Amino acid sequence: MLGWMCPDGTQWRQGSPDGLDARRYGVWVQDAQDAGSRREESGRNTTVSDAGHFFADVVKAIYGLRQSPRAWYQKINTFFNNYDFYRSSQDYSLYINYDKRILVLVYVDDPVLAAAEKEDIGWIKACLTREFEMTDLGELETFLGLQIKRDRDSRVLTLGQHKYIDRILLRHGMQNARPAMTPLDPHIRLPAHTKRDNLLSEPEGVSLELYQSAVGSLMYAMLGTRPDLAYAVGLVSQFNHSPKREYWIAVKRIFRYLVRTKTFVLQYGTSNDSGGYSDADWGSGYDRKSVGGLLFLLNGGAISWASKKQTSIALSTTEAEYMGMTQAAKEILWLRVLLEEIGAFKHIAPMSTLNADNQGAIALTRNPEYHARTKHIDIQYHFIRDLVTSEKLDLHFCPSGEMIADIMTKSLSRPTHDKHTQAMGLTDQE
Repeated sequence: MLGWMCPDGTQWRQGSPDGLDARRYGVWVQDAQDAGSRREESGRNTTVSDAGHFFADVVKAIYGLRQSPRAWYQKINTFFNNYDFYRSSQDYSLYINYDKRILVLVYVDDPVLAAAEKEDIGWIKACLTREFEMTDLGELETFLGLQIKRDRDSRVLTLGQHKYIDRILLRHGMQNARPAMTPLDPHIRLPAHTKRDNLLSEPEGVSLELYQSAVGSLMYAMLGTRPDLAYAVGLVSQFNHSPKREYWIAVKRIFRYLVRTKTFVLQYGTSNDSGGYSDADWGSGYDRKSVGGLLFLLNGGAISWASKKQTSIALSTTEAEYMGMTQAAKEILWLRVLLEEIGAFKHIAPMSTLNADNQGAIALTRNPEYHARTKHIDIQYHFIRDLVTSEKLDLHFCPSGEMIADIMTKSLSRPTHDKHTQAMGLTDQE
């Protein structure tokens, strides 16, 4: 018979914790020997119930408890504070030591180290080893499913996910599928949902679990290194709750596109192209909401991208573009602070350029003359006017044919799709 209790010792229960959240409570012990060993290790008393069952309270965070992630973060944060690391205000998993010029990015218990000198890498490794049990995996080659390669001679960095893509193709039986040239067919429009569709759990023989698993697998690839998938994945994910046969065909086409492009990688350092791009496709959603897209380049490669349906219906193309530019302006402010914290502006110009392909929207940010036509726009979207007035943001007109963010808002023909894919730093490394 197992016993268990609250960590503060205020409550004891015996028997199985079925129906209760045992993760909030203490360690279970089965016999007196186990209880005694725990008492000796912790220096705290175990308790014996009237029925003779033993239990012990928790004195350290362990895996499985609700507070374990918080306890671990507090410990690692204290460690870096003790060694004069500054925690980024924009990303709490990034720590910076300005004296030694060291960057540490922490994902749970996997730190990635970067420094200007190898001696400083050795110093932080030694500090970590003294405090934690560590395994040194050497120079970074893989991280969270990403393959990282550095060409020091040409100063080019590449990020790819071909191993992960091979796995998801195999998992969904698409490894031998006929390759597709684009993620979506630009000549086919997916049907809208109806109220009847919402009542069907698995309509037309489409497995809900399989559909959601496939979309989730594609989304991880898109978030890692494949901005060319952003619009397609965003579109099919809108139907996760009730997929139709047409939606499943669209998902399989994305997999078929990956069969052709699984060796594509993002490259940085091939050019000095930097800046942001914002675009919107007015009223393209089945609910008549517009789709906005943004993309930011640094040293020739994409570092931030998004394709998202706007929350309100725009009354004109200008209005849709204006709202999309505001979302991009918020992203560029975040990126600028982050890049400044890691010292990037010692080597590159501060990121302040945003490209848009709608002259009316650009004029709207600089001149409030159109008040009668725009007073219905939510006040949050006028945030961009202050940025332009204070010269924190520099808006440039970009011809529609050169608008890279166009790939984030609609399905394109192959020539246009390939052109924008190459412009965002994606290249075939086969």
